[in-house]
Amino acid sequence: MTHRPARARWLRLLAAFAALAMVAAACGSRASKTQIAEAVRGSGGGGGGGGGTGSESNSASATGGISQGGTGGGSAVQGTGAVSPVGGGTTGSGGGTTGGAGAAAPAGGNGGATDVGVTADSITLANISILTGPVPGLFAGAANGTDAFFAYQNSLGGVYGRQLKLAVGDDQFDCSRNKALTQQYVPKVFALVGSFSLYDNCGASVINATPNFPDVHAALALDAQKEPNGFSPQPIRQGAASGPFTWIKAKYPDAVGAVGSLVGDVQSARDSWVGIKSAMEKVGYHVTYLRLYEPTESNFTADIVRMRSAGVKMLVLVAADVKAIARIEGARLQQGWTPEVRLFGASGYDPTLVLLAGGPKALEGDYLYLGEQLFLGTDRAASKEVDLFLTWLKNTHGNANPDLFTVFGWTAARLFVQALIESGKSTGGKITRPGVIAALKGIKNFDSNGLLAPDDPADKTPPHCYVMAQVKGGKFVRVDPASGFRCDGSYLFL
Repeated sequence: MTHRPARARWLRLLAAFAALAMVAAACGSRASKTQIAEAVRGSGGGGGGGGGTGSESNSASATGGISQGGTGGGSAVQGTGAVSPVGGGTTGSGGGTTGGAGAAAPAGGNGGATDVGVTADSITLANISILTGPVPGLFAGAANGTDAFFAYQNSLGGVYGRQLKLAVGDDQFDCSRNKALTQQYVPKVFALVGSFSLYDNCGASVINATPNFPDVHAALALDAQKEPNGFSPQPIRQGAASGPFTWIKAKYPDAVGAVGSLVGDVQSARDSWVGIKSAMEKVGYHVTYLRLYEPTESNFTADIVRMRSAGVKMLVLVAADVKAIARIEGARLQQGWTPEVRLFGASGYDPTLVLLAGGPKALEGDYLYLGEQLFLGTDRAASKEVDLFLTWLKNTHGNANPDLFTVFGWTAARLFVQALIESGKSTGGKITRPGVIAALKGIKNFDSNGLLAPDDPADKTPPHCYVMAQVKGGKFVRVDPASGFRCDGSYLFL
């Protein structure tokens, strides 16, 4: 009986690993950050309980006022669901010319209070993300990215004379809190934008019961992915893009017949690996070594020895977090084993990878495939959107590092604003929820001005374009194409 709290916390941490492994695999291996591994190892703050109504913090647009696990600069409103965002700031300068239109109020006015959360001079939105719990600040990037884009849009004059204000809710790594916050926000704000939570399935029933309420975020859970009024800047479906695998096969035709991989032993990771493995096999790959590892494992030397003995020529790590990748590569270096190809997804695209691996030598020549531009800085000079993203993140949240979740927040906000502007074109700026949903259903090609590989939010179709990158001298280097994305192949659904 005395061990129940510890066991409950352990189950929460396993859930975190499982869900992030799902993101890493089902999203084309796009995400699994350092904090997840830290959570699995037992570090981080205390988790929230199963009850309660959730907590909310206020985001001061363009001022960095989001409270992140008690460390941010914002104020917190505990358990009330009250919506009192601060926003509308214009701090910051430039960062590119790509931006929004429809900033000016129409002649004769914009209609004033045309729907929930709308006034003549503001539109109030909300974001529900994990900010505290077992890993404080886990998905703070999603709120930061959303806030940064709204601050940028506000600097252009807002949308039809209205400033965009963001209330940020913290579900504290708890399903019931996520649902409670969703219930509290739906009747008070215009839409949810940029949320990122392992428990978005818990709020999905509320969203589904309110068909005219827009929900724009990178959906993780199946229930959230299926919301008819939900739209993702980069949809997830089980399967994988064929392009990266055919690209590797063309360069290393002998290696694809002897592939080794390690996959986290949690249900969502296993399910996602099925889709990726199926796509690999359809283009001629053959997996000869596969082991499911426990989230707490830290020693992979035996796997290295076995793969070398089995004649593995290609090591594929697409359902592992950055720490596991670093440890595996460190063990490989120690054993003096160099398979012909080492391939990661974007879970390896992390500024801590080299340090965690013990230096650049363990990673030299490793390949990565990404569904985004190299947003950590490599593509900044060539991409106005990457520059805009990094500039406004710095303007609004100067101490925050960019990560994939920040990108998801930024791109969800851009998708929402695109629909917001489109919906008001024929109504003289009279913004309504049904009008925005109708506009979202018409967006069948979205790439956030080139930051993302193009996809179809309306039909929930994932992207199949990609960037090949490589680790050289301890840095992430773009390999192919020279700019933008390759779009050969297709998305192979399971």
